[in-house]
Amino acid sequence: MKKLILYCALATTFSTACRTQLTKSKYKVQVFPTTNKALLGVKGPNYEGTIFTEKYPFQHLFVSDVDSTNRFTPSVEEIEIVDNILLHNLKTINKQRPNQQDGNPVLHRNLPKYFRQYVGFTDNQGSKIIHINFSWNRRSLVGRIEDYLDKTYSRLKYNSNYQLTFDGVSYYWSINANLTKRELTNLGVHGNG
Repeated sequence: MKKLILYCALATTFSTACRTQLTKSKYKVQVFPTTNKALLGVKGPNYEGTIFTEKYPFQHLFVSDVDSTNRFTPSVEEIEIVDNILLHNLKTINKQRPNQQDGNPVLHRNLPKYFRQYVGFTDNQGSKIIHINFSWNRRSLVGRIEDYLDKTYSRLKYNSNYQLTFDGVSYYWSINANLTKRELTNLGVHGNG
């Protein structure tokens, strides 16, 4: 009798596991159109963001490394690679923790709490680079109520233009992910105004 119960339990577990595997999507990232045709929305397992397509007006991008002729639209696969590079390499490149003291967020500990903006380009060596602009996306309950009452608050959304912020310490930062070399470069954490 015990063997019969054990076999039934194993068969149920196995069939459930197989069914789960069949229904899972190949990608953890979802990409969808926005009201702006030059922007795509992105939802990952624990983050949100915007992909700036190659059709997004170059004069609205404020990324020093980007050449307007060498831009590309990052794919779902490339966004997943970038996410993997960030998860495995950000702590190392962020060792000095610039502008992350005095209660400000530590980047690698708070990665899911940022809204991301992705810009794809190819550098002079032929490497595919995705520049990622990060903007703090968490608010307290009081802050959310204030946002609701004040319709002028400009929190980033899927169809927001590229954001250029000069201050804000580690609430705003950017980095380049080299898809070809699988490395992070050009970490820039904003200063304290």
